[in-house]
Amino acid sequence: MRFVLKYAFCFSISVMSMQTSLAQGCSDAGFCSIGNLKQQSADTTLQQQRLSIFLPVGTGDENVFVFTPAIQYDHQFSAKWSAQAKLTANYASGNLGEATGFGDVFLSGTYILTAKSSWRTSFSLGMKLPLNTGNLNAEGKSLPMQYQSSLGTIDVIAGGSITNDTWQFAAGWQQPISGTNQNNFLPASWNSADAHQYPPSRHFDRKGDVLLRVSYRLPVTKRLSVTGGALGIYHLGEDTYIDAGVSDNPIAIQGSAGVTLNVTGMATWKITEQLSMGLSAGIPFIVRDVRPDGLTRSFVVVPEITWRF
Repeated sequence: MRFVLKYAFCFSISVMSMQTSLAQGCSDAGFCSIGNLKQQSADTTLQQQRLSIFLPVGTGDENVFVFTPAIQYDHQFSAKWSAQAKLTANYASGNLGEATGFGDVFLSGTYILTAKSSWRTSFSLGMKLPLNTGNLNAEGKSLPMQYQSSLGTIDVIAGGSITNDTWQFAAGWQQPISGTNQNNFLPASWNSADAHQYPPSRHFDRKGDVLLRVSYRLPVTKRLSVTGGALGIYHLGEDTYIDAGVSDNPIAIQGSAGVTLNVTGMATWKITEQLSMGLSAGIPFIVRDVRPDGLTRSFVVVPEITWRF
């Protein structure tokens, strides 16, 4: 019976991965994939250093093609302390043009409390530092946020996680602290009907997010495991932009606050003691009406590879 349940669970994750082509992304500004907030994998080995490469490919609003590679370094200083650094980049191509640029640097530290029985409690604190102002251009015109490689803001990130070898319960908070970015996109500034399909984002001011995650890991073989769970993200307020032709005051983007609820899945294959590969996917069941930050993904595949040394 346990054998049947294992492989039924694997099949469900496979179906979920295929269905992401009909779904939106998790509305994540970066914090659901770093530190102790990332969905747990089978890897519980205490290695001093790790290097990971992520190669997400997908499509966003208005069928904008997006490739968002990232490289991540983890250092385990002791059984209690670890640090992480992550660098992202982005290539986007759609009906308004193309844009390429570096994205953000994520820096975080995690402290693990002394474990009682098999449960571990950890806390993380970090920052997101932009490598551009969120104002990449095409033919001299500012592109909407769907094409930008960075949100263009400095953010603080904090979170906690309680885990054992099977379960993970995590909560996090990400808050921009630098105010508006320098994006200048207004649909009316483009002589194109396509531009009016994108929400305005001139001097975009993004509100914060909170995260809740529950996940369950199931080993399939000694080398293969799958993890499934639920990820909820609540956008704390309505984002704003400024259109000097209308008002010098911020204009709220109606429908940009609220909840996104996702079912998530991940498969991890341990190739050797030093090398592993993974694939992540997610399906949202509840989404915000409008997501002017450009984080929507109608299709996404996120392979990753990790070396331990």
